[in-house]
Amino acid sequence: MVDRSPAASEALFLGEWIRSLDERHRFSLPPEMASPLTGDASECLLAKERPGCISLWNPHTWRCWMAGGVDLVAGKITSGRLSGRLDQVQLLGRLLSTRHRQVPVAGRGRVTIPESFRDFLEVQPGEDLMVVGAAVCLEIWHPRRWSAHIGEQMPEFRQLFDELAN
Repeated sequence: MVDRSPAASEALFLGEWIRSLDERHRFSLPPEMASPLTGDASECLLAKERPGCISLWNPHTWRCWMAGGVDLVAGKITSGRLSGRLDQVQLLGRLLSTRHRQVPVAGRGRVTIPESFRDFLEVQPGEDLMVVGAAVCLEIWHPRRWSAHIGEQMPEFRQLFDELAN
């Protein structure tokens, strides 16, 4: 059986960087992160995570991760196993339709954030944003949202690390 998890064949994305969003809604990736993120392509996958946070994925990694789950759900829909859960199926369809989008990575690792993703991220041109390694992807955070999130999560670091490392 092939391990299709995002981290199975990729180096971990680790680090924290401050970047500015320019007037054309672009920011530059940390140079050491551009190649692992794009692989052989000149694009990456942008996904909405939570208000104030979007993520950037290697397209191959994303497709491998999503394909199994989407195929499983599609099979359940076709077989009628989800017929009593139409509201959940429709919600999943709406979320899948708006959650992610492929975006080009231009020269010097510049990524343009599309409008609906900018609204979700809550960052305006000229403002800073945080680029954070999230092991399997890079996350782009509104600085205030990042500060609140990491402040809530940091006390659990040791326990989480011990659970995942053992």
